[in-house]
Amino acid sequence: MARQIIIHMQNVNRNHSIKLVYHMKRLIFFLLLTSLFSTTNAQYSIFWNGKEYHVTKTSLIKDTTGKTYDYNAVLYELSTYEFELRPVDTRNVIKGFWLMKLSPEEMKRRIESSPMPAETPVFKTGKKFPVLVANDMNGNTFDTEKLRGKVIVINFWFTNCLPCRFERPYLNKIVGEYKEDKNVVFLALALDPKPYVVEFLKENPFDYNILPDGNDLAKKFKISGYPTHVIVDKQGKVAFHTVGYTAVTGHWMRKTIDHLKAE
Repeated sequence: MARQIIIHMQNVNRNHSIKLVYHMKRLIFFLLLTSLFSTTNAQYSIFWNGKEYHVTKTSLIKDTTGKTYDYNAVLYELSTYEFELRPVDTRNVIKGFWLMKLSPEEMKRRIESSPMPAETPVFKTGKKFPVLVANDMNGNTFDTEKLRGKVIVINFWFTNCLPCRFERPYLNKIVGEYKEDKNVVFLALALDPKPYVVEFLKENPFDYNILPDGNDLAKKFKISGYPTHVIVDKQGKVAFHTVGYTAVTGHWMRKTIDHLKAE
């Protein structure tokens, strides 16, 4: 069962400083992975030749060059769907695991065969998306009601969000794939005040239309997990929504956008 790390945001003073409160039942790194974790004994389960193996924080994990990886780094690599774990010795788990790179064909097959990511508790598929009106970094106003007839891809994020940082290059790639299509609009509502976002974007380009000062709007929408992704159809209804990012998320975002464009 996919576990999600929920990052609650709280505006704690007039300068809009943001306090991160990490609240979860089971602690994982910051990625959604199909695995079993426990706050007292974190572990990741793999199956090899019909047998289950448990990878824990004390497991020895290395790639074919001999480079070793800690537990959190392995979870990061697995979330990309570019790697898999295999036991070094199927008879003796103490010998550890190999971190093996998948072929492009196998990676594509696994991503495309994966189910849709878990939905958020905030939105309902098929229901009307609440009106969102906000200004971008240049003062241009975006109003989702006035964007009817277009596919709207929305990201809720903030600058100190580690999963948000992880997903950004992948989101930029998706934006690039639709940059010639004026009927697909990408909006990223940042919780941070505009000056913070300006400085952040100097080193961290984000190709969505960035809507800063979004803390109050995020509260209005009752967003509790970051990053949150929402895709709205041409009629203004929620077609896709999830929290977090893996390669599977990107696949389903593209699939949803293409489906909605064709309607």
